[in-house]
Order: sequence, then structure tokens, then C-alpha cells
Amino acid sequence: MTTDRVTRHYANIESGRWGARQVHYRRVGSGPVVICFHQSPLSSRDMLATMERWKAHFTCIAPDSPGFGLSDPLGVASAQMGDFADAAIEFMDAVGIERAAVYGFHTGAMISAAIAAAYPERIICAAANGYVMLSEAERADIVANYLPELKPSWDGGHLTWLWARMREQLIFFPWYRKSLADRMYVDLPPPAALHAGLLDFMRSGDHYRVGYRAAFTMRSDLALRDTRTPVLVTANETDVLAKQLPRIRNVAPSVTVQVGGDVDATHDLCRQFIERHNPPQPKKTVAARALPGRLSADYVTLAAGQLRLRRNDDATGRPVIVLHDALGSSETTTKIASGFIGRRPVFAINLAGHGESDPFLATEQVTIESHTEILHAALAELGIGSADFVGIEAGGLVGLELATRAPTLVKNLAMVGVPYHPPATAHEMRRHYAPDIQPNWFGGHLLEAWYVVRDHGLFFPWFERNRKGALRQEPSVDPVDVQQRVFELFRSEGRWRALYHAQFDYPLAERLRRSEVSLRFAAATRDPLATVTAAAAREFSKSPHLELPDEPDRWAHALLPFFDRE
Repeated sequence: MTTDRVTRHYANIESGRWGARQVHYRRVGSGPVVICFHQSPLSSRDMLATMERWKAHFTCIAPDSPGFGLSDPLGVASAQMGDFADAAIEFMDAVGIERAAVYGFHTGAMISAAIAAAYPERIICAAANGYVMLSEAERADIVANYLPELKPSWDGGHLTWLWARMREQLIFFPWYRKSLADRMYVDLPPPAALHAGLLDFMRSGDHYRVGYRAAFTMRSDLALRDTRTPVLVTANETDVLAKQLPRIRNVAPSVTVQVGGDVDATHDLCRQFIERHNPPQPKKTVAARALPGRLSADYVTLAAGQLRLRRNDDATGRPVIVLHDALGSSETTTKIASGFIGRRPVFAINLAGHGESDPFLATEQVTIESHTEILHAALAELGIGSADFVGIEAGGLVGLELATRAPTLVKNLAMVGVPYHPPATAHEMRRHYAPDIQPNWFGGHLLEAWYVVRDHGLFFPWFERNRKGALRQEPSVDPVDVQQRVFELFRSEGRWRALYHAQFDYPLAERLRRSEVSLRFAAATRDPLATVTAAAAREFSKSPHLELPDEPDRWAHALLPFFDRE
């Protein structure tokens, strides 16, 4: 395993206290093992700077807490910090860690203290950076006001609130009070950094309230009074929680309370504390076993990076590969892929730069051909030598290109929503279909993205917002679905745009004339590309048109007769 590059993994908990669930985590470094817990409402991404700083000293393992990042939630509306401690022990068991040091920041500091108090036989020491010590009045006020419901609204107004909320928590603490006494004095980050935090908030969704509430309602004084584990409690000098350190009294003899310096000095203080307690070396990580009956998330690792995917291996036979469109990921194809569970092995793969896959390519290098090369290498790493493919829009083009380059690998190909446009139309689509949407300080980019995505369900092409372009069908504007696509747009960091450009540049007609693959052009009746897909089928009559149900979870039933032919 590479130790100097942060890699991403999943731990699968098969039958824990909260049932089967997956925990996403990052890992880097070598030496004694330290488990790093992030703050709310972020993810292990927030631990990257710490991990890079410490990778020469420790094996750093940073899980996404339940319900945050890419980890499954516990499935409860309310939890105590003791529950998060129990969940952390389940994670340690899943990856084969018997004992470790722990480090946490803000909510992560509370998890570190809670797990140290409850499991002294598993925790060598704990460094808690930024520790909450609230009075009963403060706790009641925060629980009542800090955690409003996060629910997608039809007009995207929840994103406006979310941006203001992320911005405001850097100016006031708590964020909802606006007095001089609550004012903070820190350097505000640039819009791109604030936006990255907002994406983590979107990853957690309304689950953010569970972890936050557990941290704020924890009897943090009792955790420090009753622990037998060595614990360092600290905060850097600009941390709003530094002023709460003097409140810490009546602690166990194993607890050290020490004010930190600047951010770097405080990290060094925590590192030196951990080093003095000699955490053990990690044992070999336990390989994750697939969870039956569901699409399990996973990564395939190549020399240049990792591709994220969802897979199910319950069935035998030739695998089915599901490839998403330019504005999607395995999350947007979950219903499609789930239809194959128990019938065929199925892999829904996130193309490079999409859905938490590493980018591999600069945006100017994104082509259908370059995506195909990466996918080909990933399938080889997965040991897949022959498969049936379902490709949606750009994903279908990647499948076609792969069939051209490796004809024995693609047994059957279903191209869904084929972007078979006349050259003039493709040129206009390239100019207008994928605007360059960049974070700005006022949050206007969020509403721009919201209405771009929402208009996909009202007009075709979406930028033809007129009588001619209006779709005459039931609108596809469910706020939850729009929210997912907006999330896909932003987490691809511009590569959705590059892939659309590659789609419109791809010589589709020429490739179709050359291709010998067993092919079906397919579209649901509500697909805006149904008309051009049918036109492609008429022109290339050896590849018939297949009408798919409007419900994606029924596509497998429609496609299997084609895939099962020998």
C-alpha cells in the first residue's frame, strides 16, 4: 500500500449495533496508528492538512463519522456521543485495529474524549483540539436554534440559507446570534474553500443534526472527570472554543488541559503528546467483504488515482457495467444498477473526476477516449474480462469507444439517451449546454446551478426556455433529484462541463459505422433524447431501438433479454 499518498477506502460492518453499514475513510503514512475524527458538518476531508502534516510520524486513518461524508448514517433521528464512540469501535473492529491513539477537532474532539472514557482498553491516548464546555443555559439555547432542518425546496432557497449559514459561522458563534459579544475575528476563506465546506454539508444533508446535537448535548465535563485514558485538551489561540478551556475543572489525573498557540503550534503540541504515549503499529488492514443484498461502495486503485464505484456480487454470470452521464455518478444510477442485484454481478462506476473518483485528468485533457483508457485499466484491475454495458449519454459513448478498442471486453452495449445530434445542433449545445459556474462570495453560483439543473426537466435543450423548447410531459423537477444533480455538478469540479464538451465533440456517427459490437439504442419515453435516439436507430438499423420504462428500477428487466442472448 502506498503510504505517502492519501488513499480512500470503505470498511464494511456486517452486523453491528445499527445493522449493516459502510464507513468511508482516508488513510496515509506509516508508523504508529492515529485515528483522526473531523468536525461537523464536514468529513474526513477536513483532516487532510493534519494527515499531510503527520504522515511522516504516524499511520493516519480518518473515518467519515456516521451520516457525514460518504459514511452511512446510523439510521436514527437522535444519538448520544456515546453512540458515536460505539460506532467508532465498530469501525476499528472492521479494519482490524485493536488499539490506537485518537485525535479530534471540535465534534471530533468530543468523539475522541467519549471513546477514551468509554473504551480505555482500546485507546492509548486522546488529543482533543477544540473542546465544547457549555453551561446548561447555553446548551439549551444551541439545541433550540443551531440545528434547523435542511430540506431541499423547489426554488433552491435552501442553498441560499446554507451558504449564509456556512459564511455566518465564521463571523459569529453561535452563528444565529448577531451581537458584538458573539463576534469572531478570523480570516475568512476564499469562496472556493467556503464552497468545499458547503459540499460536505450537502453530503450529510439533514443527518448533520444528529452529530452536531450529540456533541452539544454531551456531558463533556463528566467525560474528562471519569476517564482513565491520557487525554490532552487544547485549542489554538484563534479558536472560538479556546475561551472555554478555563471552564474545565475537576478532571481526572490522566487529563492535561493546555492552551495551544497558533494552528501549527497546536498541531505540534498534539503530535508530541501522542508520540509520548507510544501508540502501536497498525496490523494489516482487514479486507472489506461485500455486503449482500445491496450496492456496496468501493474503490478501485490505479497508479494515477482511484475510481469510486458501487458493486454487488450476489449473483454469478457475466457482469453488468453501468456508466452514468456527464452530470451524474453511481448515485444517479443506483436505481438502474439495483435492478440487476441477484440476477447479475453489477458495477456502477464513477468516471474519473465524477462522484468522488480522482480526477486523473486536467479538464483540457478530458475526452471520451481518455475516459475510456482509464475505465479500461480499472476493469482490468477488477479482473473483468467480458461484460455487458449500460451507458447513459456520455457513458454510452465511453462504452462504444471501449467496444471499438477492446471488442472482446464489451459483449453487449445498451446506449441510453444517445446524443445523436446534427453537427449544427451539437455546435450550439457545446456553446451553451454546460456553462462555467464558479463559486463567488455572494453564493449566486448556487442558484445558477439550481436553475440550470432544474430547467433540464422543463426544456430541451434547457437553455431554450421558450415555447419551442418546452417539454410536453410530466416535469422532472423533484427537489431531491435536482439537489442530487446540483451536488454532482459541483463535486465534479468542472469536469461535468468538460465531459459534455467531449460528448459533443465525439465523432459518434463515424464510430457507429465502424463498430461491430452487439448494440441497442435505448431511451425511456420521458427522455428528452428519445427522438434523436430513435433517429440513430433508424440510421443504423442493425442496432434496433429499445423503449425503456420511465422507472429506472425496471430497466434491468427490459435489458436482460438483450444481455442474456448468446
